[in-house]
Amino acid sequence: MKLHVVYNKDGDIVAAARVDTTAPVRIRPNADEQAGHRAADVYVPAEYHHYDLAGVCQNLKVDVKSKSPDLKPKD
Repeated sequence: MKLHVVYNKDGDIVAAARVDTTAPVRIRPNADEQAGHRAADVYVPAEYHHYDLAGVCQNLKVDVKSKSPDLKPKD
């Protein structure tokens, strides 16, 4: 599963949308850079594919210390 996520400086996901869908309309949240938000396309690790979008946002965060944005479990 691939997501477009908007996250804050701590890596907490504040908005997300699936990008690997075949829906005719694709909506992507925009990052508010003045608020310190960033956006990235990330892959959800296989062990979390059973989560819905809300579950991913609640249980995972963006690893802001890695060279490329990746998702990791919340501490």
